[in-house]
Amino acid sequence: MFKNISISIILFSISVLPLFAGGDKAVEYADRAYFEQIRKLESGSYEEKVDAADYLKFVSNKLAVRPLLNALRGNPKVPKSLENHPYLKFTIAQALSMMDQEIAIKPTIEEYKKIEPTILEKDEPYFTSKDDYTMVIAAGEILRTIGSYPYAKESEDVLVNALSHPNFYIRASAADGLKFMNRKETVNFLVSTLEKEKNDFTKAALLNSIVNIMKVADKSFYALCDMIKSENPSVRYRVSMALGEVDLKAAEFYLRQALLVEDKQNVRDQIRKDLATVLGFKLPTISVLSVE
Repeated sequence: MFKNISISIILFSISVLPLFAGGDKAVEYADRAYFEQIRKLESGSYEEKVDAADYLKFVSNKLAVRPLLNALRGNPKVPKSLENHPYLKFTIAQALSMMDQEIAIKPTIEEYKKIEPTILEKDEPYFTSKDDYTMVIAAGEILRTIGSYPYAKESEDVLVNALSHPNFYIRASAADGLKFMNRKETVNFLVSTLEKEKNDFTKAALLNSIVNIMKVADKSFYALCDMIKSENPSVRYRVSMALGEVDLKAAEFYLRQALLVEDKQNVRDQIRKDLATVLGFKLPTISVLSVE
């Protein structure tokens, strides 16, 4: 009997060894791939750095935090270096937002404070390709990342102060950061900023943040819904995204009504996507002809 048991154990061991060996190889391959991205981030070309940061957005390996922070700082000795390009900073900030690490808070805030004085009121966040990204876009993404980290009073102070920045996109991004921070204590700051805000894009971001934090279909929610009628397609796009995020069933009516009259393809696509989120399933294609 014991002989049979011994043979069974030996056979079982032989059968599972390849599984562990295969697992080791998979881990080894993943490690090699990860450290190759770190190498690119630290010493690669501009394109390699961008690719590495993009890769790390999806891998979300905590070991990447320090290399990403070093890359976010860029090359202060050569201001015009591609290492300081806004698109690279934007992509790195997105990767850092996935890491959820306290050690990243202070260096990220320092980078924002370094960039912030260079952002002018007239700076626009619009682009047609990654080469067109401006520093205001990078700064906005850094603010969102600050809000995505574990809570810190210093982070909250930076975001609240940014609500009064002269540039509308920075104010909107600060509202996004506070939305990600998700603290009811910040709602009063958002409401008081909203009362003074003149820019519709930023108003939508402020309302989005308030509604996300409070999670009720109140007057702020219906004010947000009403903004989907804006003449500005960028505002309609932003409002649609906001209604998809808040995930309140009451948004369905407003999204459906907006879809009937929306003439911009990118906005239509976003409305369909957000309506599907609200409904909880994939919305069938609605052609322009069918709604006319």
